[in-house]
Amino acid sequence: MQINFDNKINEIIKILALEAERFGVKIYFIGGLVRDILMGKKPLDIDILVEGDAIQFVQFLGDFVQIKSLHKDFGTIKTQISGIDIDFASTRKEKYPISGCLPVVEKIGCKLEEDLIRRDFTINAIAVRILPTLEYQLIDLYNGCKDIKSGILRVLHKKSYIDDPTRILRGLDFQLRFNFNFCDEDKKIIKEYLKNPNREGLSKDRVVLTLKKLFSSNERALFALEEFYKKKYYKILYDEFYIDVNKFKSSIALFNVEDFGKVCLSYIVEIRKEQAPTLKNRFEIYKYFSNFSDVDLCVYYLKTEDNNAIIYFKELKNVQVYLKGSDLLGMGFTQGKIIGFILDKITEVKLAKNSTVISFEDEVNFVKNTFKL
Repeated sequence: MQINFDNKINEIIKILALEAERFGVKIYFIGGLVRDILMGKKPLDIDILVEGDAIQFVQFLGDFVQIKSLHKDFGTIKTQISGIDIDFASTRKEKYPISGCLPVVEKIGCKLEEDLIRRDFTINAIAVRILPTLEYQLIDLYNGCKDIKSGILRVLHKKSYIDDPTRILRGLDFQLRFNFNFCDEDKKIIKEYLKNPNREGLSKDRVVLTLKKLFSSNERALFALEEFYKKKYYKILYDEFYIDVNKFKSSIALFNVEDFGKVCLSYIVEIRKEQAPTLKNRFEIYKYFSNFSDVDLCVYYLKTEDNNAIIYFKELKNVQVYLKGSDLLGMGFTQGKIIGFILDKITEVKLAKNSTVISFEDEVNFVKNTFKL
């Protein structure tokens, strides 16, 4: 197999392969890096799998490597070598005690075959042995190369989606990014799982992390949302869920949200969004929504259809009070509640329709005419 890195990276890889032989371990490229190379794409990250203990191997390398962080329980270590970020991982065997929970590591430094079987799809379970001669030996135990050529997503065992339901969402991400599709058998397994999902041990943090990646591209976000709803992938998290994609589009335009992937994510994750209490005037509307981002406003409106969010966004959001507490102290007012009261009154009068209090000077005159020292 041919892999073409630049000269600097080639030199680093050659040294690592020689040192691995000296240390007595085998090292491999794995996962996304191999998949991307086989798809003709330039790999963004360099990940190296050590058939053994990666942390011990990196420590053996000494000053050649700068250690950035390590995770002993999972046998992973982030490094920098001559300015190049390289992540090392130990081969490991895992199990899932409960559906959806974080995996429990049973063994660090297992055989390569045991590590590959724990991975999500065949396309990510292809390894490439790195030899000291800078030759690369392809190891494809599960026909991942064939599935890459066919654009097929296939798990490595039938319990895979039960063990980790986020693989369904990762599959959707691959579908949108690379035009892959679940194989017929996987479609059946997913459909069966979604009929009665077991959420007892579900790691919501893991689901959210996967959704963040799924909605990281504005170009794909709305289609991802539509598929998430249409294919009932929401059942990973909830029994019932409703999305109106056209309403999403109009609301995103209404609130001028640039990062609408965040709207999709927030809408899904924050399943409950209570409507504000009765807001009697523009000042109360301003106070209630003043800490809302445009994304928050959009999601709130999608969930509540409360027109106060529109009033705030279109009429009140950009109202600004220029006077500060220090200015009021300089005018002779004493420290205390009166300062906050005056600032609120300035805000209230500026929020009024057709207000004549606009500039800093207008605010000063309003205070002088309204409040006695």
